[in-house]
Amino acid sequence: MKLIVFGATGKTGQHVCRIALERGHEVTAFTRSPHKVEGSAGLRVAQGNVLDAPAVADAIAGHDAVIVALGSTGLRDGTTLTTGTRHVVDGMTRHAVDRLVVLSAAGVGESWNQVSLLARVMFGTLLRNILADHTAQEALVRASTLDWTLVRAAVLHDGPAANDVTATNTEMMDRIARADLAAFLVQEARDGAHRRQAVAVTS
Repeated sequence: MKLIVFGATGKTGQHVCRIALERGHEVTAFTRSPHKVEGSAGLRVAQGNVLDAPAVADAIAGHDAVIVALGSTGLRDGTTLTTGTRHVVDGMTRHAVDRLVVLSAAGVGESWNQVSLLARVMFGTLLRNILADHTAQEALVRASTLDWTLVRAAVLHDGPAANDVTATNTEMMDRIARADLAAFLVQEARDGAHRRQAVAVTS
C-alpha cells in the first residue's frame, strides 16, 4: 500500500510512519519540517503546509490511502484540523484516492457519553476550541464521498504499546498508547474494518 501521512512529525504521526514502514508499506510523510523525519530508512518526504491546498493535493497523487493525524497549534486554534482535512479531502477527490482514515478525539459527537466527567469539563472550557474543530472536521469527512473512517482516541500516553486495542461505541474511554493508536490507524487504512464509521479506541 502506498500511504501518505499528514501530521507525520507529531507524536502519533511518527509512530504511524514507523509502523507502516515496518509492515512493508510505502510511506510518504507530509511535513513543513523535513529535518524532523530525515534519516528514516525508506520514508519519502513531501515538504509542505497542510493549509496550502495545492501542495496537499500534489502530494496525495499516486497514493492508495491517506492517514490524517493532525494536531492543533494551541488551545486557541479552532480551524487547523478542519481546514487541513478539507484540503486533504479535496485533494483525494481530485486525484481519485479513496481510502481515508482521520484521527479524531473521544468526546466528539455521540462519543461524548464515553468520556469521564472531568473530560467533559475540560472540553467545555480549556479544550472547547479543539473540540469544536474536531466536530467540524468530522462533519466534512462524513459529507464526503470518500471511503472514510473516523478514529476517536482516548487519552494518549507515550508508554509502551499494550498491543491490545478495543474499538467501541459504547464502552467508557480510558487511555491508549500512541503506538497502539498508530498501529490501529495503519491497520484500518489497509483493511477498512470500520468503513464509513466513527469508532472510539482505547486499551
